[in-house]
Amino acid sequence: MAQNISLEELVLGYCRQVDGLVEPPAYGAYEVLLPDEIAARWGQPAHQSMAFIPDTGNAPYIHFGHNLVETIVDELRAQTANGRFFINNVRPEKPKLYEVIEKAFALPNAKMFAIPAAKETIGLHHYARFNFKVSLIADEKRELILPLWMDLQGGFSVKPADIERLAILDTENSFPQTAPAALSWSNEPPLSPRALAALLERARLSAAFELGETLDSLQKRLSRFLELDRARLNDYYDDLRKDTRRRLEKAEDDRRPALEAKLATVESERQSKLADVEQKYHLRIQLELVNLAIIAQPKLDLMVEIRKRGVTVKRRISWDPLLHAVDGLACDSCGRAGHTLFLCENGHLAHAECLAPQCVDCKRTFCQKCAGEVQSCVVCERPVCAHSLIKCKECGRGTCQEHTGQCHAEAGQPRKISSQEVASVTEATVGAVKPAAEAGKGAKSMPPVKRETPKARTLSKIPEKPRPEVTGEWLEVYSNPADNVITAYVMVKKREIATREWSMGDEGVEVRCWCEKKDCREGGLVYYPAAADKLAAQVTKIIEKFAEEYAVPVKKIRFFHIRQNQPFDEPKLKIPASWKEPEMLERAQAGFEALRKRNLGF
Repeated sequence: MAQNISLEELVLGYCRQVDGLVEPPAYGAYEVLLPDEIAARWGQPAHQSMAFIPDTGNAPYIHFGHNLVETIVDELRAQTANGRFFINNVRPEKPKLYEVIEKAFALPNAKMFAIPAAKETIGLHHYARFNFKVSLIADEKRELILPLWMDLQGGFSVKPADIERLAILDTENSFPQTAPAALSWSNEPPLSPRALAALLERARLSAAFELGETLDSLQKRLSRFLELDRARLNDYYDDLRKDTRRRLEKAEDDRRPALEAKLATVESERQSKLADVEQKYHLRIQLELVNLAIIAQPKLDLMVEIRKRGVTVKRRISWDPLLHAVDGLACDSCGRAGHTLFLCENGHLAHAECLAPQCVDCKRTFCQKCAGEVQSCVVCERPVCAHSLIKCKECGRGTCQEHTGQCHAEAGQPRKISSQEVASVTEATVGAVKPAAEAGKGAKSMPPVKRETPKARTLSKIPEKPRPEVTGEWLEVYSNPADNVITAYVMVKKREIATREWSMGDEGVEVRCWCEKKDCREGGLVYYPAAADKLAAQVTKIIEKFAEEYAVPVKKIRFFHIRQNQPFDEPKLKIPASWKEPEMLERAQAGFEALRKRNLGF
């Protein structure tokens, strides 16, 4: 936003900007020494005195309309508001880069591998700072300036706090021989107009995330005002309608048509006024680009391979020598960067919240971009992927393995599952366990759901042979406040054999599991969250239970807390702070109770 400055600040400030020397004032006058080329360009002497107060000795009085002022203003107007800068105060080198990268990422359903032929390269990366003027228009107009930093090579938004704090911006490049790194999200050359235009559209989409709290508070305010105006209008027109009806009941025949027409008019006006009120409080967002700054910085790049059974992708990962951290990878679904990502069956990387529902039979993982490959069983309505969906030859409907042949069991229609059966089926995928410590006096009236496997549930027509017991050597637990998740890995010889993740959702502590068990009892489970002061102890016991499944002693559980994308050892579990927020905790506990009632058929 514009800032008012004095004429003195304008003139002396610009003289300093063009490398002129300005001496402190003596007797109200400044001594200024301009570079020879600047003095020649302005047609002014290199050394001169300036006074900004009339009648100050022999020093010339600088005022609005003075030749020097007009020259400076014309030169400022000719300059563009955009700029290009360089970050040179870095050393693009990092010993054992692959090991650092491997520790920085959590891939719950995949594994990262080094490419033997891949070499570390130095590439010139770019940040783009878009300054937007945001107009929030509803019953009143509110304007603000929103700076958005985008990683040009990665195509995602970044947090500028550390960059602005550590970076020294120069106008000359100290790494002229370093070639710009290619874009990972486009085939366009870096800094080309088409690449910047596409990045601008991504920045516009990211603005919604940056304005999240502002929009939420404003939307709540508008919703409240809309509710009050609706109530006022309805009360007003209800009174008119009631009065007109009363008069209509007592009216003579010749007056009834006019009163009936008035009754219709009252209702028509009501709908018109309600529509006007909704339009009045409808929030509209306008983004106007003010200016752009391109900041170049060398980074260290390394190509790695991420793969799981049947799926392999390659990604370039960068080490930022300014922040001393590994850059995140962009989610192929939402475009935001992250360090905890899942590998989709079609080769996409995605956050946990950007995944499609997991198949109940084969447990394949698909992202939201591939959600079309996940359908629903016509009997139980649970998600089943295209690979596991069983198409009936008679009716053509699709079911999961458990309900094969039941798609036309009731007069040609899918069998209807009773509420008790729905609760039994849901228990295996979304169970409900309330800890004894949280069971209060009301526990007797609503007993917890039993964790026994329902008899109606069958694995397949031909029972599988029991799998041999799998044991681990140690357990690594990572608490990531940025993603609000806790992830545990069962390790054997520096590789994970099972992964389990806990996150605080709207229905409690949700569990996701990737292990060798076909029917994992924990996968999809939801735990009732304990009170804030007991939540860490509750999750610790759940993690110890996970270690017990793989015969890992409690003393071999290692806890890590991720800060600035780096894991740090901790003596005990530190849960994300957002889990303890009263609003989130209260919502999760209420959601759990609602879930349990649905499972019980209430």
